[in-house]
Amino acid sequence: MSEDEEIKEIEEITEKVNLENKEEEEENDGITIPELPEGKVLELRLLSNWGDSNFIGLNSVEIFTSTGERAVVEEITTNATEYNGNLESLIIERVRCKDSEKMWCAKKLPENTDEQIVVRIELKESCKLALIRFWNYNASRVHAQIGVRYLEMLLDGRGIFRGELECAFSADSEFTPVMGETVLFTTCERILELIAAHDVCLINLPEETVPSATLELLKADHLTPYRPSTCEEKEAPSTPVVNAPPPKFPSHPPLTSYRNDVKILHIELLSNWGMGGLIGLTGLELVDDHNQLIDESQFTVTTSDGNKEQTSKLFNGRNLTRDPQDMWLVDFDSKKPVTISITFNEPVTLKAISIWNYNASFELSYAGAKTSKIYANGKLIKSIIFRKATGFVYFDYVQDIVLDPNNMDQDVVPKGISQSIGGFVFQIRLLSTWGDEFYIGLNGIELYNRKGELIKVKENNLAAFPESVNILPNIKNDLRTSNNLITPPNDTDM
Repeated sequence: MSEDEEIKEIEEITEKVNLENKEEEEENDGITIPELPEGKVLELRLLSNWGDSNFIGLNSVEIFTSTGERAVVEEITTNATEYNGNLESLIIERVRCKDSEKMWCAKKLPENTDEQIVVRIELKESCKLALIRFWNYNASRVHAQIGVRYLEMLLDGRGIFRGELECAFSADSEFTPVMGETVLFTTCERILELIAAHDVCLINLPEETVPSATLELLKADHLTPYRPSTCEEKEAPSTPVVNAPPPKFPSHPPLTSYRNDVKILHIELLSNWGMGGLIGLTGLELVDDHNQLIDESQFTVTTSDGNKEQTSKLFNGRNLTRDPQDMWLVDFDSKKPVTISITFNEPVTLKAISIWNYNASFELSYAGAKTSKIYANGKLIKSIIFRKATGFVYFDYVQDIVLDPNNMDQDVVPKGISQSIGGFVFQIRLLSTWGDEFYIGLNGIELYNRKGELIKVKENNLAAFPESVNILPNIKNDLRTSNNLITPPNDTDM
């Protein structure tokens, strides 16, 4: 069978699959990635960037068809009225470029509009798309925040993809980034081999590298934080790329390996504890590998709402408080997560993040952030639930999030099928005694997890109010203090 006959047979099979796909219920925001979609006009809707308040842009776009060849572009246009660079540079084979004059970015549209920046690519003829690769804006590490984050693609008016692109960094940086983001529309190895034969990023690779990169591309059908692309200089890792979202979190790809050279930190707030329309935090602290606080002069902070005055409250050091004037609070829409972006002057080793949730009152504590994703240099390193604040300041309710490269276990909500209860703060209210008119107390408290294992509770996890009888007049240094509740043995009369 000749090569043309093989391609024709593949196209007949995929046409049948396409007809079946149209009948299926669409998922993922109403968009299912189709098999070899066919069309002539490709629309790229740039929904958001990685934090820049003024511009959004791309480096270049590569389009491959089911024949393995690059699609021929007839015309490229945009609805953006203010932009920098030549729009046609997006379709020129200059993927490793880091010259801002050879990239393209447009001025962001106002937040209060429902319109998006759209790039319209009209192909010379209708064809079946097999692979599209995006190279994000990467003039420098700082300007990498101009790069597109969330993007939607339509082919002849039909949605074919909606997802996230990685934040890119300069090709000569110490981060050794993967800047090419690949969206696959086929898992046919024959077509991928045809693409590899025409891919300029693979031409200079050693022969043995090509099959490995090709096989790795077959393991996923959407973007992941680490997707081995056909342009990498190193052989892709053998670990399969799979989707394993935790309970109670929006679907997202698996966590990536943590790196100590953090230049840009993103904290994305996905939901709060139940209050409509608002989300907030009291304060943040960043801890380096020497357990020292990273001074505010070593980084700059921006938020997606653009309010610099509010942002400064996150690092004012007044964290154990109920004063709303010392807290950060912004409008919130669950469909548009709020992002805090921290850019360091120089790469740092970030060991932990300390967070104090919104605590103006018990009622307003429900505006505190709940689910969150943390990114370092554009890579997802942790998904976590922020502990709800108590609404009072009887104890320090700080939550320390350790970013340990050897312990990147994901914090999740206890499984719903379990009969055990789960939470962050367990409060025991002592309402009465067995007859004593003046004192009330306990010998000890033990907590066990759903496996029946004793939960280790440390002194910094425990708070009592009143703390002990030592608060009474004329009583000092009494040994009956609250730390005895978690100090064995408990079966004692001492």
